[in-house]
Amino acid sequence: MKKTLFLFLLVALAVSSCATTRYYAGFTPETAGQDMVLLGPASDIYYLDKNNNDSYSDTLSTVSETLIAGLVEELGVQFSDRIELDADEKEEAAAFMRYLINQKPNKRGDYAIPFCLDEALEAQGCRYGLLLYAQGMTRDAKGYAKDVAKSAFLAVATAILTLGTVTMYTTADAFSSQIFAAVLDAETNHVTFYNYTPLQERNPLRPDPVRKQLRSVIKDFLK
Repeated sequence: MKKTLFLFLLVALAVSSCATTRYYAGFTPETAGQDMVLLGPASDIYYLDKNNNDSYSDTLSTVSETLIAGLVEELGVQFSDRIELDADEKEEAAAFMRYLINQKPNKRGDYAIPFCLDEALEAQGCRYGLLLYAQGMTRDAKGYAKDVAKSAFLAVATAILTLGTVTMYTTADAFSSQIFAAVLDAETNHVTFYNYTPLQERNPLRPDPVRKQLRSVIKDFLK
């Protein structure tokens, strides 16, 4: 189920990558610093093996969540505490973030936040929660190198056989990474900030590219 959903999202997100990403409803970083907690993060990371078979990895998803939580703190986002989400809450968070990407930017604040996340915020006694969600794919390095070599060989072979009139390539399945951010308001039960990065060909488990994506998506909260 997760595999099918992921393939569908790759197509949907590619189509929506040219759309306006940011929704902002008067929320200020100064307010966040006084009354905001970090929700999650939540991640869905897939692994592509050397035979090009992909599967959801709970272990790699956890690695991604730990990486993002550490980078958010490193970047200096002001939040008073962190609420770790259980499996059901992560599933709700992921579905909500993916749902909002297909809504009109100026309408993203119209949709009620998931009840379980609203409850988590209220139980903590905080009004705002910064929710971060990542999805992506990492892969076997040897398998990727083999695919690139096959593509290069095919290009050379077809060019020789056709005397340079035709050059054929195959595309190697690479890494992919995308990060979503939203600020949930427990008082109004709606989103007051939403942003995401385009789906990019980056390793979702490497600190440097993920740091750049995070900085882009939450730059409004950085000093």
